[in-house]
Amino acid sequence: MPQPEAKIGYKGYDKKYPHQLHLVLSESDETARDTDQWYIRLEPRGTMEIPVKVYIQTPKWFIRRRNTDWRYTRFLIPRIGEFVQNCAFYLARSNSTVLRVHLKWARGVIYRELKISEAHDKSSTLDRREFAKSGCDLVFCHDDFPRNADSIPVVWHNSILDPAMVRARGALDDDLAIEREIKSRGFQKAAAVLVSTEAERTRLGQWFPRIADKFVAVPFFLPDVKPIAPDRMNKKLERVGPLRCLFVGNEARRKGLDRVYAAMVRLPASVQKRIHLTVVSAHTDGPIAAPPLPNLQVTNALPSGQVLQRMQDSDVLLMPSYFESYGLVYLEAMAQGAIPVVPAWEVQREIVDDGKAGIVTSGDAGDLAASLECLCDDSDLRTRLALSAKQRFDQYFAPSIVAKKFSALFHRAASRPFGIQ
Repeated sequence: MPQPEAKIGYKGYDKKYPHQLHLVLSESDETARDTDQWYIRLEPRGTMEIPVKVYIQTPKWFIRRRNTDWRYTRFLIPRIGEFVQNCAFYLARSNSTVLRVHLKWARGVIYRELKISEAHDKSSTLDRREFAKSGCDLVFCHDDFPRNADSIPVVWHNSILDPAMVRARGALDDDLAIEREIKSRGFQKAAAVLVSTEAERTRLGQWFPRIADKFVAVPFFLPDVKPIAPDRMNKKLERVGPLRCLFVGNEARRKGLDRVYAAMVRLPASVQKRIHLTVVSAHTDGPIAAPPLPNLQVTNALPSGQVLQRMQDSDVLLMPSYFESYGLVYLEAMAQGAIPVVPAWEVQREIVDDGKAGIVTSGDAGDLAASLECLCDDSDLRTRLALSAKQRFDQYFAPSIVAKKFSALFHRAASRPFGIQ
């Protein structure tokens, strides 16, 4: 007999926590297939393809227009809806949100200029009236947690960075302890905490075992990154000639251009001639003198489309950063079949699967020079790493895959009572 199914959706918020009930009419068990007996089954929202609507709290305008976090949350996250049919997004339009964000930003600038110690605060204020009118199921926010969310489910995109990396940058153990204490308040209240790697999820789960299941790892969503075409990838791998290396990063000092130059200078002259290095940078954090290398090209910042084209034409992306919270450029390079050379920090090691899909370097000039010479001499190694990098992007970082993971996260959060322990 046919298997009719009826879905009835109800959602609403009571004073304690959100109720989201979905009723499905289905057969009670296998024996009922030959009868007309049916029953109503109650399922959690997260198990069904019920659409979920997400309120993006990021302000509609920010004075630092090129701020990566603002642009990512405001303009890229809503495009998840282009890849999955069960997510919709509402972008905050509240003027009060814009005002509060900029007052906090201006206060921070003034305090830093005057060298005044600023009170640690990782909270924001949600425009509850706009949220209620939007008809959304949950809030998605980055950086600051909405202190007045109350019973509204919040997916908080936040983390505590690799302690080894921040210590190397000069942070003290007391600084790390304060950050853990402050962010733990938001972690406790959130319906889910979004982090970008499994390494972060594991570490935070160990630090906060009572709420370990709240931490969910989903990579960054990059809807505009189109992988290199298979025929072009094949031609790239078959090419015979010099090793084409690329450095990309406007903050050239932070991203380790001096390390790249130091490694290149250390190479024998015969090897230097076999490497073509292109540097794309605006040097916004200070100039770095270029050494007299035989095949060096330095250019100013380029539009993203031209950068991706340079990656397609390159064998290796060199970016051995001193400090890198993530590194979207590594994913972009992997999609174009370029081998990423990454620093040995927690997040970047995971991006390249601990060296299976890229080169992990300590940043030492001798270490980096040895890796470059090895890539020059071993074409099989280059091919294997390039193919592995491209495959890892396709299987783990491709926008269609990441969008599904975000959808699962949002559905799970929408059905979870606020602040569940």
